[in-house]
Amino acid sequence: MPIRYWIDRDNGRLMTVADGEVTFRDITAHLDVEQESRDLDRAELIDARAASTNITADEVRSLVQRASDMLRTVQLGPTAIVTTNDVLFGMSRMYGIRAESLGIDAAAFRDMEAASRWLDRRSATTHHNKHKSGQ
Repeated sequence: MPIRYWIDRDNGRLMTVADGEVTFRDITAHLDVEQESRDLDRAELIDARAASTNITADEVRSLVQRASDMLRTVQLGPTAIVTTNDVLFGMSRMYGIRAESLGIDAAAFRDMEAASRWLDRRSATTHHNKHKSGQ
């Protein structure tokens, strides 16, 4: 599978690496693993700088629908996708824009440093809001 992840014990963040051609099937399989492992609520930094994709706009819409369905049972953590591939960047942006209307925090980046800073800000806000609401 061209997508693998581990938990960074220092910050509790999922560190995900994608390489080669990433398909819709690869992404759904990755989400299945995250869901089974109960990791969907963690912040996730996806390093897809060595990846490309053949995913379509319709498949992006399907991923947004799946995320919407998952929100019924778990709060999804913020996701930063880092890629240098123009098609993957565009599809990641499309996902982020569509997901935002559902309250899902996802964004595309060109470099790891900017993505990590964005996640740090999002994670701090999420952590603050959980404590504020008593979760």
